[in-house]
Parts: sequence; structure tokens; C-alpha cells
Amino acid sequence: MKVFDFSVPTRVFFGAGEVKQVKATAAQLGRKAMLLAAKDTMRQTGILQRVEGLLKEGGVQVVVSDDVAPNPRDVDIDGQAKAFLREKCDFAVGLGGGSSMDSAKAVAFLAAQRGGTILDYLAGGPRADLTGTKPAFPILCITTTAGTGSETTPWWVITNTQHHEKPGTGNDSTRPAVSIVDPELMLSLPKEVTRNTGIDVLFHAMESFIANVATPFTELFSREAMRLVVQHLGRALENGQDLEARSQMAWANTIAGIAIGEGKSSTVGIHALGHSIGGQTDAAHGLTMAAVGPAYMRKTWDADIARYAEVTRALGFAQPGQSVEELARRSPEALEKTLEKFGCRVRMSDLGVKASMIEAMADSAFKTMAGCLNCSLKSLSRPDVVELYKESL
Repeated sequence: MKVFDFSVPTRVFFGAGEVKQVKATAAQLGRKAMLLAAKDTMRQTGILQRVEGLLKEGGVQVVVSDDVAPNPRDVDIDGQAKAFLREKCDFAVGLGGGSSMDSAKAVAFLAAQRGGTILDYLAGGPRADLTGTKPAFPILCITTTAGTGSETTPWWVITNTQHHEKPGTGNDSTRPAVSIVDPELMLSLPKEVTRNTGIDVLFHAMESFIANVATPFTELFSREAMRLVVQHLGRALENGQDLEARSQMAWANTIAGIAIGEGKSSTVGIHALGHSIGGQTDAAHGLTMAAVGPAYMRKTWDADIARYAEVTRALGFAQPGQSVEELARRSPEALEKTLEKFGCRVRMSDLGVKASMIEAMADSAFKTMAGCLNCSLKSLSRPDVVELYKESL
């Protein structure tokens, strides 16, 4: 067995009604919070007002920034960090999906550096390795989607508007101090968002399972998260008010996040290619992986026969009597059928990608997401990435 280490430092409150924990825990992080919320939706659903009220009941002053874009941009973070410092906030609260939670992490980090631009700390920037940076201000994450797992990882993704890239970064200080996963907050999630974020969970689980840095610890979470998505995403799509289905998807999201974050596994080339699509088109994150995932699986299935065979089993497409090699070979088909089952079998062209974008996307994948590419079980060259993009167009 390989040597590995893990830590789960974030305190997670999980379950229906647990948003109430905001009142009791927030004051432990500081006296004044910047509350970053998804644009429009959190206010329209009343969730923003509820969380703001709980913070105030806990004795915390609140500065609200409810203009977080679906894919937060560098210019947004720079402005929000300035407001954080100007208002003398003590901690950041991310309320919403991955965009809001990632924004909270990025703002808490940049504010701790006492200003500047977040571009300095993204791939290609002069301090992209984050060496010698000051620890971020405390972070509280409240997720309203079952998607990114950001509530249990140190990672955050910010769009570089200058180069149309979506690099991911993070360090130990950008792990949330506290996270709240309350599936009741997900009951109002639209069907399309439920699908797109649910598919993101599936890819987190599957990719962390077929990563070359997977460990016995992460495999437990990855395998279980795949199973939960296959069993419960359809129910959540059919009836968004199904609290049990929402709870199971929320748990799948949380443990897949642990696998790619605290368990120190990783996503692989699928995420690297998907991020570059998002940087060019601003497409929904889950769909960008759906567009390239099958081609990636066809390219790599023979890198670890036993592991890819297990993916076919987890997705529910194993047949009695099939050999391990046959199961592994069928893993791309199993993924395609799973995506079709949930109504998100898409190609890159469906997301707005043109053939003329492919070379830039390939460059971006290696520049901004080399870490994920390097966690693939099969080494991928730049020509390989271009080929995968062309196959997925």
C-alpha cells in the first residue's frame, strides 16, 4: 500500500436545517463579515436575507456583496477585496454555489495581502506559487448547490479576463474554517443548475478515482460519491422538492470535495480541458467536462484496467461474465450513457467552442491546469490535448 497523508480541518455542519449554525459559529470567526452571494438568486429566494439575519443575530456586522457572477472574474475579486479592507471586515462568507464560495476564498486571500490584484496570484502571475503569502482571513462557506465541493477544499477558480483563462489555485489558508451543507437550501435550485452541478460532482468523484495520486482514503469517498450520483441525481431532477434526494446529492458533493481537496487526490485531464473551455465561452462548469470526458476516457482507459473497470461498475453498466479488460474498455461508453441519462451529453460546439479556439485552449490547459494534467494516469502531450479537443468538437 502506498504512503499517504490527509487532513479534514474544516468543521462541517451537514443536514436539513443546519443553516441555523450560522448564528452560533460566525462570531467565532470575527465581528464583521463580508457576505458574498450569487447574483440575484440568493436575494430572490430569500436565502440571502435569512443568512444575513442569522449573522446579525449572532452579533456579527454584515457587508453584503450580492453580485457574484456565475464564473467570478479577476476584476470582481479585486474590487471586492478593496471593499473588504475599506469596511474593515474580519472574515468572508461565501453563500451560493462554487462561484460564491470561491469568491469568498479569493477575497479573503487577496485582502490578507493588503490589496493588489488577484492576477498576481493566478497562473502566469509573478506570485502564482503563493510562496511567502500571508494567510487568508477566515472563511465561512454555505453551499446552496450540490456541485463544486468548494466547501471542503482549499481550491478556488477565478477567470482571468485578460487571457480568457480559468486557473485554479489555493493553499492551506484558503480552506474554510466552517462550512454548512444544508440540503433545504437546495430545494429551490432550478432543474438546469441541479443537472449541471450534479454532473460536476460525478466528475470530481470519477476523476479523483482515476487520478495517479488516488489513495485508499480518497477511493472510499470517490467510489461512494459516484454511486450516490447515479442513484439520486435523477430523483433530484424529477422532483426538486425531494429532500432525501437533495440530501444524498449534497453528501455526494461533500465527500467528492474531500477526495479532491482534503484527501489530496485530484481531478485529472478532464478538468484541465474543461477549464479552458469555460475560460473561452463562460459555459457551465459541469457541461465543459461532459463535453470532453468521453474522449478522455477513450484515450486513457488502458492506463489502469482494474481502476477503469471499477468506474464502469460504479456507473451501473457492468454485465455478468464480462472480463476486467472488457469492463475497462466500456468505461467511455458507460460515461456517455450516464451523461445521456441525465440529459447532458453535449459536444464542445454546443457550448460555443469553435475550431479556431482549440490551439489557445490547449495552451491554456498546460499553462493554468498542468497540475491536473499531471495527475492523469496516462501522460498527455500538447498534441494529445489538441486531438481530444478536436474529437470532442
